[in-house]
Amino acid sequence: MTAAQAFPFRHYDPIVGDELALLLNRYLEGDRALERAPAYLFDIVLLDGTLVGQIDLRIGQSPALITYAGHIGYGIDAPHRGHGYAAEACRMLVPVALDHDMTALWITCNPDNQASIRTCERLGARLVERVRVPRWSELWRRGDREKLRYYWPLGAAR
Repeated sequence: MTAAQAFPFRHYDPIVGDELALLLNRYLEGDRALERAPAYLFDIVLLDGTLVGQIDLRIGQSPALITYAGHIGYGIDAPHRGHGYAAEACRMLVPVALDHDMTALWITCNPDNQASIRTCERLGARLVERVRVPRWSELWRRGDREKLRYYWPLGAAR
């Protein structure tokens, strides 16, 4: 695919789990922080419709994604933290990742983000290493200096 070609995004109906649903909010063509990786942005909602956060799945295997940016980004709104919603939402994204021939995902987080570390542990993702964020990257300009890299094979995630 050349830079002039648009990424072939797919439509996803609501993905419904035991406690949550993921609702496709929009397609992201890619921003500088993620080396222009295309992504799907989903709203995370309780089954009663209450918005509790957002999660995105970044598609591809660029060096930036697999080294320091990661394939998944999530945020749970403060009043709803501590219920395991981020981990459940990550698991619910597995079919979307598999639709794009992604059989494993890299998840990165800041070393001081205990909630994200717990999420990765709940998923069974394996901590591989701690890496420096490149000084030339948009993430560096945002203040991120180091990332923990977790490897999450999707074969057992279904």
